[in-house]
Amino acid sequence: MKTPFFITLLLLFSSLLIKAQDNQHVQSKPDSIIKLIPVGEGKHTSYLYTIGGKLQTREDVLIRLMRYEPSAVEISKAKNTATWGYVSFAGAGVSGIVATILYATHNSHAGETVGLINGQPEFIYQHHSLAGAYILTGVATGLLTAAFINLANSGKHTNKALKLYNSQYQ
Repeated sequence: MKTPFFITLLLLFSSLLIKAQDNQHVQSKPDSIIKLIPVGEGKHTSYLYTIGGKLQTREDVLIRLMRYEPSAVEISKAKNTATWGYVSFAGAGVSGIVATILYATHNSHAGETVGLINGQPEFIYQHHSLAGAYILTGVATGLLTAAFINLANSGKHTNKALKLYNSQYQ
């Protein structure tokens, strides 16, 4: 009879101990708005991040964005779409290479040999279908298009995360 009581008491105190040690997130101040400052011009343009007028690294900004739940969702979407963009680029490269190999081995001149036809030297062609090469060229084009779309959407999600983060202070 005493054992279940002590187990219940132990679980109760341990849950209270865990609740008492709950992480208190540092609340950001209103001067915590993230601002982007463009640096350079033309092809060499990049951005610097400032929070409260102090220069911050990209990683520091990413940590702040991940702390705020709505912007963390958008950052995870941005990472996911960027990953799919890189996967699409790789798929486009592989299918383009395979399409090139298929075209090189199956075109009308790939299997031509010289032989005698009715006593005359002639080229003898082996007829192969180029359907595989054409299909893989279409796949490569589609994957390349998907890669550009995914990377553009990744940038949009990142900008939305910054706007959501900054909206809590306005």
